[in-house]
Amino acid sequence: MKKLITTAGLLACMAAHADDSAWRAFLGVGVTFGGDSLAKTQVTDRLTGQTTAINLSAGGVLGSFSGGAEYRFTPWVALRASASLGRQGTSQYEAGTYDPATQRYQGGHSYDGGLSFTTLSSEVTGFLSITPALRIGVGARQSVGELAGTGTLASLAGTGGYSAKPGSVLELQYLFGTSMATTERSPKQSWGLNLRAVQESFTHEGSLFNADHVGVGLIGFF
Repeated sequence: MKKLITTAGLLACMAAHADDSAWRAFLGVGVTFGGDSLAKTQVTDRLTGQTTAINLSAGGVLGSFSGGAEYRFTPWVALRASASLGRQGTSQYEAGTYDPATQRYQGGHSYDGGLSFTTLSSEVTGFLSITPALRIGVGARQSVGELAGTGTLASLAGTGGYSAKPGSVLELQYLFGTSMATTERSPKQSWGLNLRAVQESFTHEGSLFNADHVGVGLIGFF
């Protein structure tokens, strides 16, 4: 899957940089908030004995990276295909023994476990330019997820793969610099901010988790 996404991204960049091309490459980074809780637990610092709470949600992502390409049918109408990788949680665990000389565990991590939720999503979104700097988009989304634990959380209930029903996306973009609503066929690079609202749900071993979420991020076109 990673090789497929990388290949698609390279092809999109080549097409986007062709002379007089209606294609443009897209990159984005952001954070999201929302969704049902997937796991509430804690990890213990093996040095101090203090505990740290972990609460992962189906729609919360502290780091989401996306990329793809869009095709402009007119200066005002475009269609974008993209893929995104999101992750939340901690993996600050490494098996090893305590070193009295450095007072640290092997790898520098002292927690007795870690837990993370990773999602991979694909989207197809149509955009309409309301003004030269403001665009609104509506699209469809398909995701998969995995809750993974390490150390003492390796066998935590709920870990494993998560499947999602097709979801929907509403996105608002504000673009700086060169406008997307331009008569030029090969506009200059531009960047901006986006606000997103996503409706989707995950299923794991017969249990349904609401993953509706909102997000904010930075976007760039090349």
